[in-house]
Amino acid sequence: MSCWCAPEPCRAPPATRSAAAPAARPISPRRWCPSAWTRLRPPAQATFRPPPQLWTSPMIDLASFNSLAPGLRDNPHPVYSALREQAPIFWTDTEQAWVLLRHREVSEAFTNSSLLTLDLGQFVGDVSRALGDNPVELLRLLKMALFFRNPPSHGPLRSLVARLLALRSQASCAAAVQRIAHRLIAPLARDGGIDLMRDYADPLPPLFMGWLYGLSDDEALWLAATLAGVPVILNRGCSIRDYRSANLRLEEAHVFLRDRLAERRRTPADDGLSLLLSRNDEADQPMDEYHLAALASFVFMAGFETTAALIGNGLWLLLRHPEHCDSMAADPALISGAVNEALRLEAPIQQVRRRAMTDQTIADCQVKAGQHLILMIAAANRDPRAYPDPDRYLPGRTGPSVQSFGGGLHHCLGGWIARMEAEMATREVLEGPRPHVVLEKPPWRPLHNQRRMNSLPVQI
Repeated sequence: MSCWCAPEPCRAPPATRSAAAPAARPISPRRWCPSAWTRLRPPAQATFRPPPQLWTSPMIDLASFNSLAPGLRDNPHPVYSALREQAPIFWTDTEQAWVLLRHREVSEAFTNSSLLTLDLGQFVGDVSRALGDNPVELLRLLKMALFFRNPPSHGPLRSLVARLLALRSQASCAAAVQRIAHRLIAPLARDGGIDLMRDYADPLPPLFMGWLYGLSDDEALWLAATLAGVPVILNRGCSIRDYRSANLRLEEAHVFLRDRLAERRRTPADDGLSLLLSRNDEADQPMDEYHLAALASFVFMAGFETTAALIGNGLWLLLRHPEHCDSMAADPALISGAVNEALRLEAPIQQVRRRAMTDQTIADCQVKAGQHLILMIAAANRDPRAYPDPDRYLPGRTGPSVQSFGGGLHHCLGGWIARMEAEMATREVLEGPRPHVVLEKPPWRPLHNQRRMNSLPVQI
């Protein structure tokens, strides 16, 4: 199977459209950290200093820390460890925010109802309109994104998404994933090698979401390829060109989804799109077809991007520790521990932001209303106070819950699906000829919030 998310012109939707989808737009090499995210000034005594070489300095200038520093992309963990021991929470002038690194504070922040998520849609709209743009489809998508919504609008939308994800039983979902994984892994035994990221981890989640939506495999892969360039806008530091490229991709995807929703309205079926229509019709304030297509797009995209990262990261960790493979192949119940360890060591989402609505004290620091906080998930997951010997790969270890799926109001609704897909994908790999990783260091994508590989070639 070829790479369906490669940076090349997208294929047209199979047998549905006459016009081809637009070519994937290049990502701008210039990045910027928007100051509009945090306009509140830091404490009066804080002064700006140029960022040091964080990844080589034994002592880090906390006020100058920048989580967007390029040196943190490939291996951020030594820096996070040094920061965590230096100060569990500190203010950074560079990002105009408090940085939280310990498991305890991050976990409590996720469940703190006075810390709200940021409205990325409002920010993107303000920046785009200031530059003469109006990315309509992108703004619709962000309006439907649960992780950028706060009460009271968050509740009804979350309930609708929860019903969609609960459409099928866990047993039927697991069986569907097993069928897909078995088919995708077959070339490994036949050809003696495969790219576990491009040919396995990447296509598996969208094929499952296509099954849930009632789409054909070709339709699901086309939709995933069209949406593949959109999640970059969820990373802090992206450019206006990223917003424009995402909007063009979403225009194509939303036309396709509106067509499919119209078909389901004419002829309802037992699938996710039909359920979205029926539940939306029952709502007190039903959405129009444009926002319903944006919601379907958001759920589909959320269902494949981070799950693919989890599958790839988990397989990379496991295959680099072959001493665990035989025991898991003999007892598949052990695989869940490997997936949990992958979530801990290489969380697909590395950090999130929150905004304080009230003055409060966090770890003896006075956080003022309106100030921003960066919850460093990757650092919290390797806190030695929560996990002894935290950098060691130890499937089945005990300890508190990992923070990779968040917590509280914004706990990931599809977390159980992501875990199930990762477990089934790992099981299929272990049941066949045992592969070994070709590359010593994987090519990580140059993203700040997300942790995933571009490629993971293996051979028997």
